[in-house]
Amino acid sequence: MRKVSLATKNPTEGTLRPSWEGPYEIIGIQRSGTYRLRDSNGKTLGHPWNVEHLKYYFQ
Repeated sequence: MRKVSLATKNPTEGTLRPSWEGPYEIIGIQRSGTYRLRDSNGKTLGHPWNVEHLKYYFQ
């Protein structure tokens, strides 16, 4: 799961919006603590994400 930040939030949602988006699949490691992600549709996200903004999701 990816944490929703000011840059990724939907401006039409209010303060009770979800705090996490996803699930995402890790497809690569840029360097220690930085990961490339892919969504459930197979689309790769544009830039790598820091581990501080991610959490595990188990189905």
